[in-house]
This record gives sequence, C-alpha cells and structure tokens, in this order.
Amino acid sequence: MTLTEEQLKVIADYPLVSKAAYNLRLSDGNSNVAQKVFPIHQNVQGSSFRFDHFSSLIDVVVSNSPDPEVWAAILNLIDTINPSTPPPLSIIRTGHETPVKTSSSRLDNSETRDMVERELFYEIKDCTHRGVPGFFEKHFNTTKWTQAQEKMLQLILAHHDGTKWKEFPADPWEAAVWKWMQGLEEKALAGAQYILHANRSATEFKERKGQMDIFFQKPKQTEGQLEYKHVLVAGEHKRSYATADFKACILQLTRHVRSIFADQPRRRFVHAFTIRATTMELWIYDRSGPYSSGEFNIHHEPGKLARALVAYTTMADAAMGLDISIEWENSHRSIIVEDGNSNDKRVELNRLLVWQQAVVCRGTACFLTRQGVAKFSWRLDKRQSSEVELLKLAQEKGVEGVATLVGHREITSIDALRAGLDFSSSTRHAFRATAYDRLDGYNRLQDSERSGSSRKRKFSDNNHRSRTTRLSNSQKSTPRQAYDGASGKAKSSIYTPNRDDPYENRILSCLVISPAGRVLSDFSTIQELLEALRDAIRAHRSLYIKGGILHGDISSNNIIIPSSRNANSFKGMLIDLDLAKEQDSSPGGTRHRTGTIQFMAVEVLRGEHHTYRHDLESFFYVLLWMCARCAWHRVKRFRREGEIAPEESLLRKWEIGRFKDIADAKEGHMTVNSLERIMNEFPESFHIVKPLCLRIRSILFGDTATLMMGTPAGDPGRLYDRIVAAFGEAINH
Repeated sequence: MTLTEEQLKVIADYPLVSKAAYNLRLSDGNSNVAQKVFPIHQNVQGSSFRFDHFSSLIDVVVSNSPDPEVWAAILNLIDTINPSTPPPLSIIRTGHETPVKTSSSRLDNSETRDMVERELFYEIKDCTHRGVPGFFEKHFNTTKWTQAQEKMLQLILAHHDGTKWKEFPADPWEAAVWKWMQGLEEKALAGAQYILHANRSATEFKERKGQMDIFFQKPKQTEGQLEYKHVLVAGEHKRSYATADFKACILQLTRHVRSIFADQPRRRFVHAFTIRATTMELWIYDRSGPYSSGEFNIHHEPGKLARALVAYTTMADAAMGLDISIEWENSHRSIIVEDGNSNDKRVELNRLLVWQQAVVCRGTACFLTRQGVAKFSWRLDKRQSSEVELLKLAQEKGVEGVATLVGHREITSIDALRAGLDFSSSTRHAFRATAYDRLDGYNRLQDSERSGSSRKRKFSDNNHRSRTTRLSNSQKSTPRQAYDGASGKAKSSIYTPNRDDPYENRILSCLVISPAGRVLSDFSTIQELLEALRDAIRAHRSLYIKGGILHGDISSNNIIIPSSRNANSFKGMLIDLDLAKEQDSSPGGTRHRTGTIQFMAVEVLRGEHHTYRHDLESFFYVLLWMCARCAWHRVKRFRREGEIAPEESLLRKWEIGRFKDIADAKEGHMTVNSLERIMNEFPESFHIVKPLCLRIRSILFGDTATLMMGTPAGDPGRLYDRIVAAFGEAINH
C-alpha cells in the first residue's frame, strides 16, 4: 500500500499536536508519550520507516476511531519500534491521565496504576500456579455437556480449517480480535446464557477507570454504564506475545478480578483468561490465589479455545463460582445455619454492611439480618481456635460487650473447590525478580493469616470507604511474612506459603452474631463516638481479663454501635474474633503479629509480642483516625462554613510503606508537637476532643522525652481504668 500525503501527515503530526501526549507518562516513570513519539515522527518525515509498523495507526485515525483506540495504536507503535520501553499496559487508554481510581480502598485516587499493581504483585507472588494438571478436565469437561452445548462447540470448530482459525486477523490488534470473537459468537453461540462484551472505553465501568478488554456478562446488563457486579469472566488481550510481559499482563488481569470480588463479595472464584497474540491461558482466581491451564496456541489447539468460549457463555452458577448457598424466597435472600442446639435456623440477609477488596484474603462480607449480622469469610483451616469456638468460650466465661453467637455454618473449602487438580511445587510460578523488586523498600500491606491484602469497605449513605488492611504473622513465619526491603535480594511476598503444602486451604463459613449495629465510622455525634469507644474498651477488658482472650485486631470496622440498647447496655461493642487468641503462659501474650495496619501499635509493627497494651494503643489510633479522617465524611454539621479537609493527611503515613517506616511515623507522631499537628486536621467542631487525645497520649506513652512503649507489669486493670476514666470525663464535660 502506498501512503497518501494525508496519511503521512496524520502519522507524523497526530501524537505531537495533542496535549495528552505530553501529560501521559509511560510505565518507566521517566518519559511521556510525546518523548517516545518524537524520534518516530522524525523517521516518518524522512521516510525512514516500515509501513507494517504504522498500518494499525493509519487504520484507526483515518477511520475516525474513538480516541482510546487511537492511543492504543500509538502505544503499540511505540512498543514495536522501542521494545526496550516497558509495556505501558492500559495506563494511557484513559485518554487523559495516568492516575486512576482503583478498587483498593487503601489507595487514594492520586495513586498510580503502577503502585496498585505492585500492591497486587505481592499479594499473588507466591501463590500463583500455572499449567495445573486436571484444569481442563475439571472446569471444561465436555462429557457433562448438554446437546445444546455440544452443538455450539461443533459450530465454533467449523470455523477452524484444520491448520488455523478462519478469518483470524493476521495482525491481532484489539479491535480486530474483538470483531473476530464476536463473529464466532454470532454464528455459533446464539441463545447462550451469557454474552461476550468488548470494552472500548476506559470509562465505561462505573466508579473505576481502566479498561478491561474482553469479558462475559448477562445480556440484559450490557446497556448503559457497565459495573463489575455483572461481570462473570474477565479477559485481557495483548497484540504481541513477544512484547507483552507476562507479569504486567497477569497483574492487569488481577486488578480486574479484584474489582469483581469487591463488587461480588460472595463470589467463590472468578474465571479469567489472557490472549497474547495467538497464545491463550485460562485462569481461575480463588481466595488462595490464581492458577491456570497453562499456555496454548489457539491455532494449534482449537478445541481448548472452543471449549472455553462455550463454557464461559453457558456455565451453571456453581461452575461459574457464584454462591449457591444463598436461597431466594419471596425476593428475599436467606441462608440456613445451625444454632447452638444443632437445629437448622433460616436467617434472612438484608443490607451489605462491610466487605473486603482483595483477591488472596479471607474475603469477609457482613450482612445485616433480623437476628444481628451474618459474616461470611474464608478462614485458614490451621488456626488453633476458630471464631466460633472463641465466641462460645467468651459466652461461657460471662464476657460482656462482645457480640454473641446466634448460628454458624461451614459452606465449602478451597480443598473442595480444587478437588481433582494436581498442585505441586512445579506448578508454582516463579516470577522473575526485577531491579525494582531487588531495590525497592515498598512493603506490601497484608491480610489476615499470611494471605494477601485486605481492603475492607463499608456501606454508608455517602459511600465513604473505610480504609483497613489486616495482617498477621502465623505459623512458621519470619519477620517479613504475613497473616488475613532493600537488601539487594528479591523481596518476600506478603503471602509466604507453608512450602509443605501446595496452597493454603481456607474454609468458607457463615457466622450470625448479635446484636446488629453500625460500624464505628458511622457515628452520628461526637458523644456517640466517644461513648462507643469507651464501652468497646470496657468490652476489651472483659474479653481479656474475664475471658482470657486477646482480640488482636482493634479497628474501626470491629467496633459496632448497637442498634438497640437499654440504659445499662454497652454503647460500643467488639466484633470479629477471627484474629483473636486465647492467652498463653508467656507474659507478652500472642506471638503473632495481628491487626489492621493503620491502627497497629508501634511495637507490633516492629514484630514484638502482641499484648493488651498494644490493643489499647490501637483504640487511641482509631480515635485519632475517626476525628482526622472519618469526621470529614460524616454529617455536614461537623463542618463549619467553608471548612475543607486537608489535601493529604499526616495519617497517610500510617498506611503506606514498610512496617518499619509506618512504625517510625507513628512513633514520631506520638510526641506532643506532632500530635498537635495531627489534631489540627480535625474539623473545628472536633477540637473539643483534643484534651482527651492529649490525656490518652500521656497515659500510654508517658510525659518524658522518651516515649514509653512497653507493656506495664502488674495488674492490667489499672491501665484500662485510667483510659476509661479519661473517656468518661470527656463525655461528661
């Protein structure tokens, strides 16, 4: 084909006349699109180029394709001519900015996609398995298919000529592959339960930016703005296998899977796939990590592609990973649990209260019920005492202020979901260490039970998302392993598995606890906030001294304000004993690092034994967080006319970085001068809480230049009494 003058001018000028080219940075962090396009521009003007490099860009520009497609073609051009440039993924496909709003409630909108995907990498680093034997037999077993499915399979295979797929594009760029797959769908998959959808805009998905290339969902949910709660299968496409880095591709896919889990919190697992040029890989993501079929060439093994397409469009709910334990009756959701007398009890599920945003984690989701709260979570099967056992023990010992058990049910397990698959050390993928991995000190935030980043978010009228990230060191853990560096060596993952086992087995269970209530961050008045915290501390004292149980995870989500109470009842109660532990004979208590990172005590962050005093320190951090962060998102009366929240809070340093850096930041903030700066972030109406904050700081850390960090010897009741009294005086003031 001979280039026209118009086409030549378009190629030479288009990227450089757009301001976006100068604002959009590539993933190397050191260059923008314009810088990479300029030398290409010079080659075009001098006619020193190969036409095949530019054909896709010419096609989309001359055909007046949407901007995202044009920028995608420009990025493919850069990637082809400058292969040393790290693949920019979909970052530029937003069409206007690199920072994106992510599914992580811990990361602000200002965080780059690169940071989000680094976070995800340390979530899946040591729990990703590829080429798992038995994958196709388990998930795409045609012996169980209906005649309709078999017919679809044969109709699809009719488009393969024995050597290659007919009409598959010679240049497999996105739009061409989308068109080819949609052609197969029209000809062979008519009437299927789910349909294929190709996303052509980076802003099509509600609330989250970032393009998901190909996905499957129900037909009636394809109109208007898209939502992750409707996505059933996620797909990621790359035009070239050689230049599409596996790690970058899988992290991009994982980001979408995390969003699916966040918006479908009862989802048991998620199907996904990648296509790089003509190489495909099918994936399953569950709460113990991702695993795959292994790569295959779609031309050489057409049956695998055909089976996948038919299965993705016709799967039953259980095979798709949807929750089948929930029953629908008269438009109401309910679940059957076992009460204390081994009798079945039907519990109706109402509003979703709290859920997590992560892949490898406990996947906790809490629903309001008439009896209280129903909590679904994937706990590790190796915990010494389950939450059910600890709740029963607390009740037997007369503990006050802690939620009581109404009923429970074990639903399924990772072992059950992975039955028939052959996992081994040989299938565990060893990611290649990069210079960033070796040199960067950015420590991953961690989830309960050594298993990934937890991002809890709560529902409220203004949809404000609470920021919580759980972590704990458990069995056989080292100081860098975690529970839910800059040494020149590759950093350890947050998920450091027990190498004796191929993966961590988790058990999905439902616990119904009473009473119902609002999470602490939904407080309606300052007095209600202080009363709830005071009584939650009283509950902690009862749990620890009377019950012999250390909670170990004090956070805003684990303190509730009961919906109904009398004059003598607790106005704040403790929930969630997932990370709690019966006290042993050692003076320090538990040896496991547990907690929610924003609220973790300084010494716990540094790996010291977790004690009751550390939980009391966590209560203090919750108070500061509620006043400096959550108060700005609560009712308008907390703000004076014209008051604006700080652009970036000092407390940001409590949630980003290495353990040691967060510990150092917190310790520095506990000096009187630094605490004053934090309290200056309170809305003016919360200034009345400042004397209480200074009082508790003094009780916990002392009044000398050197902060007291250790747990005092003797009766623990004395420390509880002083802090409860301080709250009482502030409430009565």
